[in-house]
Amino acid sequence: MSLVLAHAGHWLIDAIYLLPLLALVVLVGLGKLRERREGRD
Repeated sequence: MSLVLAHAGHWLIDAIYLLPLLALVVLVGLGKLRERREGRD
């Protein structure tokens, strides 16, 4: 049981580092989509 918790904790630390990067990528992608839509109109 403790091995599972230790492993989950390890992934949690990695996720904490990756979430801001993923959020930035999503925001940049949404901004580009919004620019394309405005360009069509």
